[in-house]
Amino acid sequence: MPLLPKNSEPERLEALHRLGILNTNTSEYFDAITRLVMDLYGVSGAYISLLDSDRQWLKSSVGLCPPNTQRDQTFCNYTIQQASVLVIEDALLDERFASNPMVSGPQGVRFYAGAPLITAEGYAVGAVCIIDQQPRTLNVGEQDKLTRLASLVMSHITLGRVVGHVDAVSGLPNKYQMFEDLSAYAQASAGEYRVLAGIDMPDAAKAFEIIRVLGAGVYDALVREVGARLLRLFEGRAQVYHLTDARFAILSRDGDTDGFIRYLHALEPELQAPLTSLNIPMALTSFGGIVVFDLCADAAQDAPRKAAAAINQSALNQQRWSCYSNAEDEKQKRAFRLLNDVRHAIAHDHFELVYQPKHELNNGACLAAEALLRWNHAELGPVSPAEFIPLIEKTALIGPLSHWVIRTAIRQIGAWHAAGHAIKVAINLSAYNFEEPDIVARLAATCREFEVDPRYVEIECTEGIWMEAPGILDALHAIRDLGMSLALDDFGTGYSNFAYLQKVPASVVKVDQSLIRNVHANPRDQRIVRSLIALARELDYQVVAEGVETEQSLGLIRSWGCDLAQGYHFARPLSAPAFIAHAVAHRDRHPGIAELAL
Repeated sequence: MPLLPKNSEPERLEALHRLGILNTNTSEYFDAITRLVMDLYGVSGAYISLLDSDRQWLKSSVGLCPPNTQRDQTFCNYTIQQASVLVIEDALLDERFASNPMVSGPQGVRFYAGAPLITAEGYAVGAVCIIDQQPRTLNVGEQDKLTRLASLVMSHITLGRVVGHVDAVSGLPNKYQMFEDLSAYAQASAGEYRVLAGIDMPDAAKAFEIIRVLGAGVYDALVREVGARLLRLFEGRAQVYHLTDARFAILSRDGDTDGFIRYLHALEPELQAPLTSLNIPMALTSFGGIVVFDLCADAAQDAPRKAAAAINQSALNQQRWSCYSNAEDEKQKRAFRLLNDVRHAIAHDHFELVYQPKHELNNGACLAAEALLRWNHAELGPVSPAEFIPLIEKTALIGPLSHWVIRTAIRQIGAWHAAGHAIKVAINLSAYNFEEPDIVARLAATCREFEVDPRYVEIECTEGIWMEAPGILDALHAIRDLGMSLALDDFGTGYSNFAYLQKVPASVVKVDQSLIRNVHANPRDQRIVRSLIALARELDYQVVAEGVETEQSLGLIRSWGCDLAQGYHFARPLSAPAFIAHAVAHRDRHPGIAELAL
């Protein structure tokens, strides 16, 4: 005698939802089953139903069928409470259904038979049903056939779920199975601790290179070999999942978290060993993230996210494994939020330009400034440029932000000139900007729009080998042809190759503030700065010193022939009105300087 379905309604509903079949479209397979059932029994209609907490959902139907309706008004609500076929030979004679709208209404259903859809765990989630508008009987053999058809439907549903939980390339359980397992473990072993380790093998850069050079087929074969290796290494210790492309996850089976982490670190030789299945020995770089977590209600969502954050940290540090750090995670979340808010900040004027005065060292006048970007975030408050600029420069957001900076700075130059103040302003651009095909045209058009002579605009960029690319060199020469000057920022650090300066049409070099800040007290910095200034002047560059903070430093760089200087010794970056007041004050203190009026 068949066992009754399990009667825990919460667990039954969880089993139903786990199948992932509710609210999905029908399929030809299910439609073929219902057609076959209707023809086989010679009835008015056949359907496959699923019973949620309060409603009946029809997965497939043919002929006469009930609507998706309230669960307590359905025949199937009674079917799922038993293990065998429910047969209602004449619904008008059954007190449970005599007043049911399906029976007493226009449809006039008199006969019903339904075989429950029972999961492998023993939960009845729905039924395969037949109905007719006249009373009927169903013998034991016919009932048995309906039961077998229901089993066939349930097998197909289960197979669909399995296919949806297995990666097609590696054959390993996928991320959906991992989420399900984490939820199940959280219920079965609540409060215990586990380790979830994520690993990118190969890392993203290597994966792209493999696909580009060897093709997707070779890449898939390598991923399968990686999966097989991980299965071998963690057999009996952990469940291995294939999440996306070359990202895998490893979930420990017991609470010995320290022992499992030690085991992960001990796998270095095996993880470094070349893959050989394609007769092409290939060593794959991998980066992994480790998180120790407690099995709780949030584990399925929280642990994978934290493991992914640890993988990112591992890649940044170029190390095999990184343990999850809440501080690093908060930093990454903040970075993501900042990047996500850039466009909104541009549109709502949360960015601002301030102006760092530049002073001529032969007479002290202030006829120029460097435009510096500031961000007053709507919720986070002031955000340091040292934090947000490196983030934005790594994304395409640098394009629209630089466009805003260019327009804002040149509009300000135009306003100052219209008021009689011939101020020159330096604008910082990144390597990305010089690759934009319309950068020169936009600079020229913006100058025309705000009636600014291009010679009052200086473009600053960090010197480096990237400048030698033909397209970028063309853009730099075109900017000079507009009449704008070109300044190399942070000079004296990084690339600093005077040979390549012959190719770059710069007219200004800015000695980096790290060399200037303590030049009054550091003999080594003095030798470096003096030499840089001498060589730059020999090559006809104008020299600007950044980071001048003391009178002693100012005296030294002036004696070595530096042309201009900026730094806190003169003023901190100023708002536009404060800057022009500063510039006028220094003009008035030096009556020998020509008037600033155009």
